[in-house]
Amino acid sequence: MRPVLLALFAAALPVIGQTPDAAQQVYKNAQDSVFLIYLNDGKGIPTALGSAFLVAPHTLITNAHVANAGNPVLSVGPVRIPLTVVRTDEKNDLAVLKVEADLTSNALTLSTESVTPGEQVFAIGNPEGLEKTISQGIVSGVRKHDDRDLIQITTPISHGSSGGPILNGKGEVVGVAVGMLGEGQNLNFAVPVSFVRDIMAPPTTTIALGDPAEGLSQLKGLIDNWGTYSDDENSQYQKTSRKMKDLAERIENGAISESILTEVACLGTKYYVLSDPGIAAARKLAQASSSPEHRALLAYTLKERSDIESLRALIAEKDSDAQKVAVEANRRFLLLASTEAQEAAKNAKGRGLLLADYVLGQSKQDEGDDASSVQLQSSVATAGLKQCGNDLAEQAVRSLIVENTKLNRIDEAEKWFSRLEHMYEVYPGDWDAEGDRRSNASDYSAAAAAYEKAASKSEGLSYDYCFASNDRYLQPVTDSDAVLADGRKCVEASLKPSNKDNANFDSALPTVYTTMAKVLNERGVYPAALEYIQESLSRKPDSSFALIEKADILENMQRYSECVSVAQAAVRASDGKYSWMQFRLGSCYFDTQDWSHAEAAFRIAAEGDKTNAPAAFNVGLSLLRQGYGADARTWFREALSRRPDDELRSKILLQLN
Repeated sequence: MRPVLLALFAAALPVIGQTPDAAQQVYKNAQDSVFLIYLNDGKGIPTALGSAFLVAPHTLITNAHVANAGNPVLSVGPVRIPLTVVRTDEKNDLAVLKVEADLTSNALTLSTESVTPGEQVFAIGNPEGLEKTISQGIVSGVRKHDDRDLIQITTPISHGSSGGPILNGKGEVVGVAVGMLGEGQNLNFAVPVSFVRDIMAPPTTTIALGDPAEGLSQLKGLIDNWGTYSDDENSQYQKTSRKMKDLAERIENGAISESILTEVACLGTKYYVLSDPGIAAARKLAQASSSPEHRALLAYTLKERSDIESLRALIAEKDSDAQKVAVEANRRFLLLASTEAQEAAKNAKGRGLLLADYVLGQSKQDEGDDASSVQLQSSVATAGLKQCGNDLAEQAVRSLIVENTKLNRIDEAEKWFSRLEHMYEVYPGDWDAEGDRRSNASDYSAAAAAYEKAASKSEGLSYDYCFASNDRYLQPVTDSDAVLADGRKCVEASLKPSNKDNANFDSALPTVYTTMAKVLNERGVYPAALEYIQESLSRKPDSSFALIEKADILENMQRYSECVSVAQAAVRASDGKYSWMQFRLGSCYFDTQDWSHAEAAFRIAAEGDKTNAPAAFNVGLSLLRQGYGADARTWFREALSRRPDDELRSKILLQLN
């Protein structure tokens, strides 16, 4: 497993270097250009810290993960100056910050030369809030790590260094401190300065931006002509994606109109490539007025981003660096979204703010607090909330189905599923989940119908035919034709190459074959029933239920010796747990006229189930065949006391007379 690159909010511990004069000179020239920044929550309370450095008047550079961790403020002695996130580069973990105040510090020079292994470098940052700490080391190499270009350095980096500059001997910025490897010693990394230059001056495009409204129109045109997805960096899709992000960032940076900023924020909830400028636009609105509605919109953009990161974590290779980074990003954005939503709801002062409720409800669901989520999402679903053209009420309904199911409130879950079915499109996955829910509630008819809909609408859910077949057998009145029809569809689907390694088929097929064998056995189609039960046993040889069904089929085929052998195997496989299996074994012995063994098996069945009148009657018959008339009459009377049906009662009375 590759070691994970850990993002750090801090700089490094001081180290005594080999060239103290160079270190002193670098520190003297650069220290005033490196700043401590705090990341505040919605209440203005610092929850994290990091480093940033001046690269132009009113412009600083830090890491994206620092800028995204809260509302950034610049620390200058006792003064805290608000910062605005202008642009982020998530892949290379960089962010551009704007400060309105005039800073007297000089901007650091960005190096135009590439670093070389062995070159001496210095880091200045704020580990654990210890401002302007310097450390030194060398460049170990230039690496590719998780599809990112990084500089490996021996310069120590610790929590608090993120966003600080890495400087060469001339005091020029050659990189930005970004993190260290979680496994390994002295494996520290920086983002190359070339990416700082890129984010400072985004790539030029053929799109000319007049006013923001014109730019917004151009952006929508790009979206309409985006084309087919491709992960090739040189594809038209990827080129258009970069143009879209660049244009959205410039619109957000130049816009002061609430409507335009709102639209950019909304586009960010629809298209991942526009997520960063969308969040920035929402944050700009919230900082401008701090109204509950604007803060709720910011919370919504952050929650949508957390969902994207959750999806990235889901599709990434298990335990890979990419998965761990996505998991951490999901956690960070979720926390920010929840904080903003809480503040929005608080500032609404009692009046309903459904968008904040939606974000909080979704966040509670992600945190596993289903009861709180249900309470919050119910009002959203009932009110039919829409935001940014997205039907959030539909999402709330889907969440309410899931959450009520987890809480075992099956009737409530069904109420919301009914609403989904009548108001929205029901997807195959919805029917699949409905099948699970109804089956768990022993509503087998409804479960089978739901599974059949899921399987018919999605090839990927074709294994639901297996579950439908089994539930059709279990429903109050067995639908034998449906058992066979769904079972055969299940078998047919399992043979497709795409389903070769599908575990759902592996687990369901033995039961499906057994169930179909039962139906055919009951219909007297014994050879076909035997073929199906053999298929079941070939997949699960130790299934006591399949074995006892095979014994029943063999008895019906008058293959009595085989019936005895298979019934014995069924009893062994179940460790004698089921007394009714002994009844089948007794029947097989009785058919071979082995009265003593038949008596023993029937006796176990009768004593194992004190209500089993046929077992008691058969004990009597077996004893009678052996010539034990008195003992037989005792068991006939026992059978009569067990309240047999009319047919058996007549047989018992006949023996007693």
